[in-house]
Amino acid sequence: MAKNGNKKRPTIRDVAALSGVSVATVSRFLNGKTNKMTAATAENIKGAIEKLNYIPNSAAREMSHNRSMIVAIVVANVADYFSTEVFKGASRQLEKAGYVPVLLDSGGNLNHEQHLLNSVNLHGFDGLIFQPLTNDTDSIKGTLTRKFPVVILDRELKRSPWPQVVTNNYEAAKKMTNTFVKQGFGHIVVLSAQIDQASTRRERYRGIMDSSTNVDLIEIDEQNFNHDEVYTHLVKLLTTGESTALFSLKERWLLEFLPQLMQDELIDPQKIQVTGFADTSLIKAICPSARVISQNPDYMGKRAADTLLEMLDGNHSEIDDIVIPASFDK
Repeated sequence: MAKNGNKKRPTIRDVAALSGVSVATVSRFLNGKTNKMTAATAENIKGAIEKLNYIPNSAAREMSHNRSMIVAIVVANVADYFSTEVFKGASRQLEKAGYVPVLLDSGGNLNHEQHLLNSVNLHGFDGLIFQPLTNDTDSIKGTLTRKFPVVILDRELKRSPWPQVVTNNYEAAKKMTNTFVKQGFGHIVVLSAQIDQASTRRERYRGIMDSSTNVDLIEIDEQNFNHDEVYTHLVKLLTTGESTALFSLKERWLLEFLPQLMQDELIDPQKIQVTGFADTSLIKAICPSARVISQNPDYMGKRAADTLLEMLDGNHSEIDDIVIPASFDK
């Protein structure tokens, strides 16, 4: 009867025996520490590895370095283009440095976000890039009891002990609102998920409120909203006869309602202007007259990853927050 052909996987001890050196010497070779061994010894170890077809146990090596080489990226909602682009930008930088990025999605749910943070805290992630839903810095600190590098992305947390990568939300919203008010569009209709759930929304809304005294807000529950009901409310506010600017605090809501508004021929640039924070060219494709505030989530992800890598490399000094200015359509 033929044998199944399974062979015992060669170990580091087998490599050591074949090359005539100690296990410690082979370990130093595998970790690139060849400066204290002769060229002949290094060549013998290399030949033994090739002959045995030895594959190093990366997990064991990582444990010896107290590193997993895995970084968690927790985003607020992958339904938003911003979150996926942030992950792409961060991933490229992390992978170049040899880290494996893992995307974790809170899905706009605070309870699920807490569950994810607990998991990140308990498992051996080397670092965390975090786009939080919660505004409670103390709560995050209470969950992340393990000491490891953390970078906050797209949020401004009060008393944050971690560096933050953000857009100039307040200034950008105020500047765009002022522009419309000066052009006679003094009535502002704001579309947003629940304002109090994210610092970015609060700052953007504050910028609008500081520039106009005639603001109507439509708050949308991301977990449970009726499209038709929101649309009916939106149409009512846009058809009061006032010159109005529709201001969406994130792109998702313009993508949700703007196509129907265009189809129903309710967007007349002479009477209604469209604006908001956007991360793609889709809004302009749907409504050419729209004037959006453009973020660069890919670049924000890159800067967050660069900051995290700096911390992982041992920079324990205080790292300043990074503010990446938004750009405006002319």
